[in-house]
Amino acid sequence: MDDRIARLESNIEQLRSVTDSLQQRVQALEVNLQGLAHSAPDAFVGAQSQTEQTATPAGRARRDPYDPIVILSLTGRLFLVLAGGFFLRAMTEAGVLAVPVGIALAFAYALAWLFLSDRAGRGAQMTSALFHAAAAAMVAFPLVLEATTKFNVLGVAGSAAVIFALTAVFLVVACRQRLQGVAWVTVLAALPTSLALLLKTGVMAPFAFYLIALGIATLWLGYVFGWTLLRWPVALAADLVVVGMTLRALAPQHQDSLPVAVLMQLTLLGAYVVSIAIRTLLRNRNVTLFEIVQTAAALVLGFGGAVFLTRATGAVPVMIGLVSLVAGIACYGVAFAFVDSHEELRRNVYFYTTLALVLVLAGLTLDLRQQWLGVVFAVFGVLAAVSWSRYGRLYMLLHGAVYVVAAAIASGTLTYSVWALAASPAGSWVLPGGLMLLVVIAAALAAWFASVRPDPEGGGVASALRLIIATVLVLVACGCAAGCLAPVTASAGSGVNLGALATVRTGVLAAAVLLVAWTGRRARFREWAWLVYPLLVLIGLKMVAQDFKYSRPATLFIALALYGAALIVAPRLRRGRE
Repeated sequence: MDDRIARLESNIEQLRSVTDSLQQRVQALEVNLQGLAHSAPDAFVGAQSQTEQTATPAGRARRDPYDPIVILSLTGRLFLVLAGGFFLRAMTEAGVLAVPVGIALAFAYALAWLFLSDRAGRGAQMTSALFHAAAAAMVAFPLVLEATTKFNVLGVAGSAAVIFALTAVFLVVACRQRLQGVAWVTVLAALPTSLALLLKTGVMAPFAFYLIALGIATLWLGYVFGWTLLRWPVALAADLVVVGMTLRALAPQHQDSLPVAVLMQLTLLGAYVVSIAIRTLLRNRNVTLFEIVQTAAALVLGFGGAVFLTRATGAVPVMIGLVSLVAGIACYGVAFAFVDSHEELRRNVYFYTTLALVLVLAGLTLDLRQQWLGVVFAVFGVLAAVSWSRYGRLYMLLHGAVYVVAAAIASGTLTYSVWALAASPAGSWVLPGGLMLLVVIAAALAAWFASVRPDPEGGGVASALRLIIATVLVLVACGCAAGCLAPVTASAGSGVNLGALATVRTGVLAAAVLLVAWTGRRARFREWAWLVYPLLVLIGLKMVAQDFKYSRPATLFIALALYGAALIVAPRLRRGRE
């Protein structure tokens, strides 16, 4: 009895230990199941990715856009699309389809393939989208040409409207799916089609406007999507068409009317300048190489062409000059008020100030008489040099040099100075006018203020600009001095004694080289010292050409003495520069 109770207790104890062991195992399993519940999705994803990695190469190999089989397949599809287009044309030529119906079906056929290009682009099938767009373009754009020139269904205005609409639809697809290839297909199809329509119809204005609009569209595609190469060929085509319109308007037959040609010129200029201004000013972007080149081309073709056409008719382009002057002042205001405060937009400052300089020069030249033009340019040159002395902006010194040169040319002072120093007058001597003396004073003031900053931030460029101002000053001052002294010292009846005149010129130039060498001793006028040796060489050449030819021994003695003294003293003064 005791043995049975002992065995029963032993069995119960074993059962309890087994139960404890099972409980521990169940708890361990619960913990493991919770961990598996968290890691199962990751494991599933890993397994799925592993499966994709093993399955993708084969699928990718089948869908590789650079696979020759894929390229050949798409090329074959392209030829089938073209075959469908020629089938519609054959049905139209055979009379099975009426001409308007056949052309409408062909346009619908091309747009259907463009829709398939859009869908392929949405599915990231870029190569297929490109081939579909190429097929649509090869059907649609030549169809516009044939519908206009062969079937006579579309007129000139209608063909321009249709090609405009087609180009817009194609570019919308390119923008929606970010397909740069489709944009290139559009441009490469639209440019020759529009030029062929222009040549076949003989009408330029609608297609010139279309090319300008396409140029602006490609310009903004470069701004938004970075497709910057698209704008170059379109801008070139638009510029060439505007040149063609200008030449046709100047032809004796007047194949294009002058107002329409001027309108296209100003449209080209305004469209590009406004677009570039929006990007550089409102979007705070630096000007690019294309913008600089196209703005220069648009100024020459648009503004210059409009002035040329207007003057060809005998009219005075006063209104164009006023518009140019207002635009130039606005560009100055933009550069000073907006752009100059942003150091990162330094290129824009030079772009807008240079544009302002060109517009102001052109506007004043068109609207002012010659005597007033020299005065205004001289005043502007002094003001620009004063601004340079105060603010140290290199473009202000550039404008000062340009205005001083323009004043010397517009007033006739530069021409007169060359005549007074080099010509052999046969009649009476001509004295310099009061306007010429005013230009000399303005050049002296500009040279003084330009030299206020002895170490300019512009470096070599600033020194070159100051040298230009100093050269103009020396030339016009010597010319006016010789012009005033010649009647007094070299008069001979109704004319002048050429020998005495040559000596007067040598004396004026020798005194000028000594004054220049003495002025160049100071650091702020160091560019003046660079003129010493060129002036000495110039005097020597003048003596060979004039003094030894016309002077008598007495006057030649004076000229040689003056030149010898200049050769001795001027280099020593130059060497002693501080």
